Amino acid sequence: MLVDQTNSTQWQLNDNEYWVLTQLVQHRGQVVPLSMLEAVVISGEIAHQLSHTELVSIIYHTIDYLCNSHNDLIEYIPEQGVILYPMTHVKHPRIFDLPNRLLSLGQYGVIIGALLALLFFLWSHITPPLLAKADVLRQVVTPNGKVVQLSVFDGKHPQDAILHGECLSTQLRLCHDVRWDSISAAISADRHYVSFMLTQSNEPIRRFKNVKVRVENMHLPFITQQWLHEVHICG
Repeated sequence: MLVDQTNSTQWQLNDNEYWVLTQLVQHRGQVVPLSMLEAVVISGEIAHQLSHTELVSIIYHTIDYLCNSHNDLIEYIPEQGVILYPMTHVKHPRIFDLPNRLLSLGQYGVIIGALLALLFFLWSHITPPLLAKADVLRQVVTPNGKVVQLSVFDGKHPQDAILHGECLSTQLRLCHDVRWDSISAAISADRHYVSFMLTQSNEPIRRFKNVKVRVENMHLPFITQQWLHEVHICG
């Protein structure tokens, strides 16, 4: 009888299995030829000859039993022989191999430390959202009754935003066909550019358009009827 003390399992060996395992133990670390294992010897006399199929079945049965707890303990070389290695490698299941495996305090501490480090890294690289409030926010009604949402942003000089907002509102009221229902204008920090974001959301497919204008003097109005038609704000 062969007993695995690691899990208390037992294997009742027959004469043939006992003979094969005995030869492997006696020649541990060496390649035991198949011809030696096929000739079963009991009490100093050859009892019988194993067929190749019977021997291979015994070898694989032995491998299944012994290699369940030890990696690569036995190696079968087809048509040549079998090796029982002198050193064994005990299988160490990974943390998540078993559903109910408990973590040690060290493993638990490493995981918590790694999570805290990851959270600190993410927090230090997250930029809070910037919320900008429009300096000019109003509704403009065109001659044909269309309502246009108008907003102008200028974080440094609100008076410039009011100036261009008033100019744009006046010119939009003179347009008979405004192609957009939302117009947002943002003045750049260097005071040289104004970016317009135009939106049309009343159509089946929402349309967007961006217009960027270079302005020589931000303190003077530049929006005219001609300019609105050139950039296709008015039709």
